[in-house]
Amino acid sequence: MIKLITTVGTSLFENYLKEKEDIKTYYKQIKDKNYREYEEYFNPIEKVKRAILNFYSKNRSEDISAEIKSVKKISEYLKEDIDVYLIATDTIVSRVAADIIKKFLEDDGFIVKFNPKIDIIKGLQVKNKEQFINEGLSNLIKRINEILEEEYYGNVAFNISGGYKANIPYFTMMAQINGCDTYYIFEDTEELISIPAAPITIDIEMFEKYNREFTELSSCIDNYSKWRENHYEFVNEARSCIEIADNIACLSPIGEILWENYRNRYNIFFATKNVIEKIKNNKILAQKVVKFLSEDNIRNGKTEIKGLKIKHKVYDDGNNNYRIVYDQRDDQIYIYAIFDYEPDEIKFINDPKQSNRIEDYDFTQYKIDKQSLMIDLFNTELNYAE
Repeated sequence: MIKLITTVGTSLFENYLKEKEDIKTYYKQIKDKNYREYEEYFNPIEKVKRAILNFYSKNRSEDISAEIKSVKKISEYLKEDIDVYLIATDTIVSRVAADIIKKFLEDDGFIVKFNPKIDIIKGLQVKNKEQFINEGLSNLIKRINEILEEEYYGNVAFNISGGYKANIPYFTMMAQINGCDTYYIFEDTEELISIPAAPITIDIEMFEKYNREFTELSSCIDNYSKWRENHYEFVNEARSCIEIADNIACLSPIGEILWENYRNRYNIFFATKNVIEKIKNNKILAQKVVKFLSEDNIRNGKTEIKGLKIKHKVYDDGNNNYRIVYDQRDDQIYIYAIFDYEPDEIKFINDPKQSNRIEDYDFTQYKIDKQSLMIDLFNTELNYAE
């Protein structure tokens, strides 16, 4: 099964208007409107939607839209089941198009994922260049990475036949960096263009060496000129990853794509030697650690404060024996005890001699590959025991 990330444009309306003009007035009312105005234009939206659904329900064709045509061509080409993930821009017409495309593709047997709350990308529009770069692209990268995180990258492909042409370079870049194939179908033709994933090697060492700098830039830096003085070597090496405006520095689109790619492949954390020995000799425990490190909401929701005298943060995985005892400082996770047998965890947290202070433990920084569960220590590989 292939997850096909598909951008949504406006070819649906353009093609319909070549056949009929009954929605022309209503379409003009919503054509250039931001998605936040959706409720205000509910009546013309419904008239446009109803007219297109009624017409094409009786006059079905693959040429209804670039998105529908390309999805069917890609499905035929791959000869595999496809789940379609629609990505819409921050406009009313893209939302309406996505709703209609979803309906027709589902009628043809495709599984289609489109949730307006997360799949309409805020700020992704072409009227305001600054908003497009600073907000739209950033939100787009985050949403794409959420989809990529759900599946091994080799099972994800990009369909860039629809949507803004300004988005194409960024979608192509994300696909190539993440090892995904890209597909495109020319308008008014039957030819499907396939762009295979290239053998791109990411400089992992740079992200490890400058982990703190990339982390700080991901939240933006207010006084860049002062910050640059203390990070001159990084600025020199990673200039293309930095975008500056009014002395405020953030990750550039390419920087954010590369940084998110790295973060999606690895978890960075601190742990004691004893914890690492347990993780690398227990595959299930390693999987629990990856889940614990990857999903902030789950980690926070399953963390309890335990202990009779000394209070410890304990990640309770649920109806099983897996427990992770940790602390967090400056967005860094420090694991100082880990258990696969609940009685041992209870004994530990109720022992008044067991400290909850980071300073009382000998921590080392590690990274764990989310797919292979391989653990690395400062570029020294620790072989994970199956």
